[in-house]
Amino acid sequence: MNDQVTRVISDAELPDSMAGGAEGSSLLVDSAISHCEKLMRVMKLEEWISGARDNPILAAACRRRKEERAELLTELHWERGRAD
Repeated sequence: MNDQVTRVISDAELPDSMAGGAEGSSLLVDSAISHCEKLMRVMKLEEWISGARDNPILAAACRRRKEERAELLTELHWERGRAD
């Protein structure tokens, strides 16, 4: 973790391209963040599924996580197709 002190900054301290008024780029950033969060969730699900695959006690949870992973991959594929 970064040990630097953080502080709240206002829009006045940001360049115009980063300030709150830049709605188009803000939407792009939000979309990129959402995409990254989905990819991270898919990776975590993959890790959990591979570790629980042979455990019969976790079979139901494993099925749910596989379904969630498939749904996320479908969303990511759809987003990718929209960006192309």
